[in-house]
Amino acid sequence: MTLPLPESKLDNLLFKTLNEDIKLKPDQYGVYDIEFVDGDLNNVTGLESLYNACVISIMTRYKELQDNKTYADFGCRVHELIKDNKSKMLLYKLEVYIEDVLKNMRRVKKVNEIIITETEPYTYNVHFNITSLTDETVRGDVLL
Repeated sequence: MTLPLPESKLDNLLFKTLNEDIKLKPDQYGVYDIEFVDGDLNNVTGLESLYNACVISIMTRYKELQDNKTYADFGCRVHELIKDNKSKMLLYKLEVYIEDVLKNMRRVKKVNEIIITETEPYTYNVHFNITSLTDETVRGDVLL
């Protein structure tokens, strides 16, 4: 039998397990890669880590990691729609899928805003604005 952890210990575990990440950096084409500083991985924490996690969640195709049981249902479904015919419905679906993936993140309290604009044919800029569990705001842009 496992005894339940007190609420304060649960909060501590939540922040410890999800508060450090390897920083990703986009190039001029919006392609993300690992950032190195002086030949070593650049780790980020706090809000920068949350921003990084949002980018990873949006940029990872839904079920891309299905071979890993922990992340079998991880990812965003927007990639299924990128080549669909342009319409208001397409933009609506993109927004719904992105909002869904951000709302399901453990450190996100609220999705405040998602703005999607087409920058080139079949290329979209996604601006997101979220509130973290600690009531701090994270804003960012991702190119799809």
